[in-house]
Amino acid sequence: MDYLSLKKHVGEIAAMLADRPLVTRAVDCSGRSFAFQLKRKGGGWSSLVLNLDNPDQGLRITDKAAELDKNSSLVRTANRLLTDSRLISLDLAGSEEECRFDRVVRLHFVAIDSFFGNRSDYYLFCEFTGRIADIFICDAEQKILDRLSRTSNNLIGATYRLPGSMPLLNPFKASARELITVFAAPPSEWKTRLGALSPDLQATLLARLDSAGRENAAEVFARLLADITADSQAHVYHDAGKVRAISGYRLEHLAGFQKRVFACLNDALNWVNDNFVAARRMNERKKHCIDMISREIRQKERLLAEQRNLLAKYSDSDHYRHYGDLLVANLYQIKPGSRFVELEDWQTSQSVRIELDPARAPSASAQRFFNLYKKAQRGIAEVEKRIKVLSDDLTWLREQLWLAETAENEADLLPDLKSLESTATGRGGRRDKSGGRGNRRRPDFKPVLEIDGCRYYAGRNARQNDALTFQLARRGDYWFHANDVPGAHVILRKAEGEVSEADIYRGAVMAAWFSFARESSKVPVDYADVAHVKRIPGGGPGRVSYTNQKTLLVDPSAAKPLLDVDQ
Repeated sequence: MDYLSLKKHVGEIAAMLADRPLVTRAVDCSGRSFAFQLKRKGGGWSSLVLNLDNPDQGLRITDKAAELDKNSSLVRTANRLLTDSRLISLDLAGSEEECRFDRVVRLHFVAIDSFFGNRSDYYLFCEFTGRIADIFICDAEQKILDRLSRTSNNLIGATYRLPGSMPLLNPFKASARELITVFAAPPSEWKTRLGALSPDLQATLLARLDSAGRENAAEVFARLLADITADSQAHVYHDAGKVRAISGYRLEHLAGFQKRVFACLNDALNWVNDNFVAARRMNERKKHCIDMISREIRQKERLLAEQRNLLAKYSDSDHYRHYGDLLVANLYQIKPGSRFVELEDWQTSQSVRIELDPARAPSASAQRFFNLYKKAQRGIAEVEKRIKVLSDDLTWLREQLWLAETAENEADLLPDLKSLESTATGRGGRRDKSGGRGNRRRPDFKPVLEIDGCRYYAGRNARQNDALTFQLARRGDYWFHANDVPGAHVILRKAEGEVSEADIYRGAVMAAWFSFARESSKVPVDYADVAHVKRIPGGGPGRVSYTNQKTLLVDPSAAKPLLDVDQ
């Protein structure tokens, strides 16, 4: 979005946020973006999304910001400083009076200490400057406290400075003579002299000049600015599944592209996100997640095959002990220095040839076979442990693969697998023996079903399963999981009264539906009080053991009318 479109958009957003909404929290979103959850004075809720990624770089107000469990540094800082603050104003940080046309938006927040009543002012500077975009949170003196990206020269701890652009001629106040002088130069030099002249604006101007003539450039440009000011709509140009431009005015040089017209730029940005960006990012992240888990599965399968081969080798070790017994029983007839000996095997009554070390005494050779047998037995015990761990890992990974393949939202996809190894926390947020951190924010879960005073929650990846079971759920809630197949953890919570058999049946149906066995007609589902569900020490998020469970056999298709799924 160029300067003129951004200027128009900032005016729109400022008018939409004129009620000075309350900031309840900040959340991470897809890519380089995050959102403020805003409580409006009229009682409603909105999300203000700030995004640095193209093609919809900028800010927009929406009712459905997709929250991801990324927990970035800037979002943690924003939650610490800006929770319960009010968004007082939003404007362009540059000054046209000073001939500055920077695409930088400034948000002003005011937080009032609830105990002492002290006022704290904070500013958010959003540089929507293409590939080098960044967002900074600053104090009242504009000292940078944190930043979202690492693309600009402004450093944490320094005073924020606008991008180092040179003053340019203000197109809205330039005289006809000044404009004639600018357009007398080659078009490649126009952008170094005239402010707000983006590549799209220049291309549209050149498209008009093709018919009006270059000698009338100043006149044509003045009319173009008047048309832009009068244009009250927003325009999205796209083709072949890609967005070419989002603009607050018509781009005549893009007349050959498909175009959608909206009442305002906020609607245009939301449409682009819903129809282009979200789906593309979802597909990219889904593919990345599936590839990541698949690679891990292949690696674990190779390790498991190696361990099984090693187990087979160790298991074929009884002959070592038998050779040792044969040598001990026949020491009297073995000559020292022999390279081998042939003895009668009392088990088969046949002759057995046993290789010997001529440098060892016969008794030492016998002891060597006994040692090899003991080593093999120790190896069997160790390899069986490794096989159990690898098998459990594969079961968990295959569950994550199925959850990733069936994910419908980006928030349901796993982050990097290695980062999960240290994120598991104990119930109530306590530090777990496995080394998990207890200060990680729990995702904001919404029930998949509410009926008869019950709420049913379903985790859609390992971290969500872990957070549901060990952070959201409490004693008295019921936990469900399809037996021996990949699936979601399902939690049943009833606000008042006893949980009935019908409530439990619906929970089992939910667990069967959100499992690999969805297409089966009968699925066994285990359920238990969540107090009897424990995290496996040292295991990854969502890996649990449970006791005192009961099992129901249910038909997953019974979930369709409950979830309003097409039959």
